[in-house]
Amino acid sequence: MPNTTDMHIPAIVYVEDNAGDALVLEEALRMGGHRIQLMVIDNGAKALNYFKLKSTAKDLPPPHCILLDTYLPVVTGAEILKFIRGNSAFNDTPVYIFSPPQQYSSYLQDTVVSKESFLTKPETWEGFLALAKLITRSASAMKDHTAASTTDDKPEVHASGALRREAPRHKPAP
Repeated sequence: MPNTTDMHIPAIVYVEDNAGDALVLEEALRMGGHRIQLMVIDNGAKALNYFKLKSTAKDLPPPHCILLDTYLPVVTGAEILKFIRGNSAFNDTPVYIFSPPQQYSSYLQDTVVSKESFLTKPETWEGFLALAKLITRSASAMKDHTAASTTDDKPEVHASGALRREAPRHKPAP
């Protein structure tokens, strides 16, 4: 039987409780001509259940990219991130978080996430167009099994651009 997985368009899961932001991203993807399947999950509890089910479905591939709001009702973005990064089914799935890295400093220290995971949430149409391009590039690289880089094997390094937040700079010990 032929492998038809490569013919599928990249799938992105967007965990976002603000319906307006989700609609704007969906429109930005459409206007940018990006062929992406965008699944929006509107609260943390639903998202956690989705990822738990997805992790046990061995015959269904994980999403090509996950976009995660940190401030969610019921279950927080941190709890979802902890589950995702603690589950081998999502090892190669890029996860982008709308949050300052300082809120996730323990995850950075434990290398649960890469500094490239942190994005600034867009506030303008141009920002959402840039986000659409960034996550499309990342999801496509994941779908095509393109190596992130020769120096960093974290899947999030596929993305770059003005939305990128910098990781906190640790001061050397005196």
